[in-house]
Amino acid sequence: MSAPITSYLFQEDLYNFTTPVIVVLSKTWESYSNEEQLLLNKILTSVKVDVNAVRIIAQPVLDLAALQIYSPGKVLIFGSATTEDIGLYQSASAQGFIVIRADDLSLLDDPKKKNLWIGLRQMFGL
Repeated sequence: MSAPITSYLFQEDLYNFTTPVIVVLSKTWESYSNEEQLLLNKILTSVKVDVNAVRIIAQPVLDLAALQIYSPGKVLIFGSATTEDIGLYQSASAQGFIVIRADDLSLLDDPKKKNLWIGLRQMFGL
């Protein structure tokens, strides 16, 4: 009995790429000021993540289950509402990944930045 023809098709290896970090913003990247974009860059740099290595998604209301397609390890949410109850500035596990939800970049003052830093240190093990 010979092997089925399908065993000769698509002999290439298939890869499943994951996205280690996803950043969810409540509005488009271009609508943020240079200072706010720089703030996000500083936040990511503080946890040793390059802004060019993250996937940025703009969505005012987010269903966390929809992010599973990207297989993220960590998700940072700035200003977007979520369909699941995720507390602000606390590292939480949801849908198989770790999430931190914070206020929008334009609303982050010094006390909120400190709370965010505490959550990020826990999330990234720093």
